[in-house]
Amino acid sequence: MKKTEMSEYLPEEVIVQILSKLPVKSILKFTCVCKLWNSIIRTPHFISTQNHNTFSSNKHHHYIFLLHPDKLEYRYSMHFDNKDFDEYLSVQPLFNQADACEVVGSSNGLVCLSYFYKKNSNFNRNIYKFVIWNPSIRKYLLVPDPSFPLLDSSYSSIHSKLLGFGFDSRFNDYKLFVAQYSTSTIDVVLYSLNSNTWKKITDVPPISYGNQLFSIRPSTFVDGKFYWHPYELTRKLVLVFDLSDEMFGDISLPAECLENFNKWNFQIKAFGESSIAVIIRNNIYENDIWVMKEYGTGEWLKLARVGKLWRGSSNVLGFRNNGEILVHFCRGQRLTSYNLNGRIKNLLALSKEKNSRPPFAYRHVESLALLDKGNDISNELSISFTGHEFHDS
Repeated sequence: MKKTEMSEYLPEEVIVQILSKLPVKSILKFTCVCKLWNSIIRTPHFISTQNHNTFSSNKHHHYIFLLHPDKLEYRYSMHFDNKDFDEYLSVQPLFNQADACEVVGSSNGLVCLSYFYKKNSNFNRNIYKFVIWNPSIRKYLLVPDPSFPLLDSSYSSIHSKLLGFGFDSRFNDYKLFVAQYSTSTIDVVLYSLNSNTWKKITDVPPISYGNQLFSIRPSTFVDGKFYWHPYELTRKLVLVFDLSDEMFGDISLPAECLENFNKWNFQIKAFGESSIAVIIRNNIYENDIWVMKEYGTGEWLKLARVGKLWRGSSNVLGFRNNGEILVHFCRGQRLTSYNLNGRIKNLLALSKEKNSRPPFAYRHVESLALLDKGNDISNELSISFTGHEFHDS
């Protein structure tokens, strides 16, 4: 039987099932096989089916999406979460002329970035722009501005906003969460990738601390929920937002780990598929890690104390699939893998620039999201900002 007859012989639903179980790289190559396959692969139904198969299977590759400073800019790369932390993909940054860039979050194959532009002669206010990016297929989407003010220039401090980006599995939708302190109220809005629209959340608890929103680090997204730093210091509560129900809640932190608590030595990280860990820095050398046993029970387990005096100050970046901990040691600028017995393995040498910013690491899986709606990124792409719109230069 000729190859040209094979695709005509197989029912389309069989082709979909076969293709949807393949890695993203292979699927993209198969768009060139014939017009039928190209048409199938680019449909929203196929993209959704492939993503579902990927996220529900334990056989797909797990990656670490890494951002680390290199002189005045960040370098992006994707690494296999394997023994040697091999580089899988060197990723080209999207925008190179922003005054500041912040990673809002990474979820189910997409990364959300926030770009900040200061006032200048071309426009009379500070500008925030959000971009949703799929580094695996080199596609991006610029989030449209809402019809109401968002991240006003008067409240550009990192303490005046809460941001989050995650995948809503109930509605098969990616959503961007933005909250900002305005005068005496908290404005909360939610962007939906499916509908490409914003909406306001009206049922908002009093989540400010003084006259600011109390958050100094990106949100953590686990099992359909966002987690932020404690917003009520006296009770040590972590703010929670359920992305599907669009409801706020909170959880109490273990009292044992907060004897010397302050906002600068505390961070939350995803732990596995459905739990979180809080990292408390005891001093510049050591960090205690506590893991939430089950959401809502209030039970916590002390997992480990991480850090070595002879390695200098350290930062916990996240957790690997093999149970080891990603730790950044400032002395020598090394990214390491740290097991629960205290064994340390060097994975990567980072920039040795003085006063360099700390690296960020996110668990990542490949997906086809944005294949049917995103913009292509060429090798020569350099995206800048003038006036009030991004353009490709």
